[in-house]
Amino acid sequence: MTTGLSWRLAEPADVPHINALTARSIRALHAGSYDPTVIDEAIRHAYGVDWQLVRDGTYFVAEIAGTVAGAGGWSYRHTIAGAHGPDDPAGKRLDPALDAARVRAFYVDPIHVRRGVGALLLRLSEDGARAAGFMTAELTSTIPAVPFYAAFGYSPVREFNMRLPSGSTLRLELMDKRLVP
Repeated sequence: MTTGLSWRLAEPADVPHINALTARSIRALHAGSYDPTVIDEAIRHAYGVDWQLVRDGTYFVAEIAGTVAGAGGWSYRHTIAGAHGPDDPAGKRLDPALDAARVRAFYVDPIHVRRGVGALLLRLSEDGARAAGFMTAELTSTIPAVPFYAAFGYSPVREFNMRLPSGSTLRLELMDKRLVP
């Protein structure tokens, strides 16, 4: 893990910085896995901060030397993917006894990959979900991120395509993990 890596809960003022980080992350880390036009459209329509996570206090910012190095979180709401704006209504709550917590919106600055940023954010998210009573977690992974999540115990459930406004699709993988032994 990188020396000087710290974390805190995301605040509304962080959203523009995280959205800029999101675009850098997606463009760099998805190159070669998706067509560049699909990447650009997905940045405009599918990726970004879900304001509900910020409002719920389940979205984290990782910093190195005071600079945002990554962001990610979890949710106790039904939404599993996609960004929601500041005025969108809250999604329906999940039941921890029946439903899986949602691991959501993970982005790491390309200059900080493989330095413990994603691992820290994932641990914080899983710990938060466990503390809220969830026994499992699930997420939608982009294709290049599947090996990262698999290294932390997530198993592929099924591939699916997210339809983008132009009609093109973004191939994703639904993955899950048991949070309790």
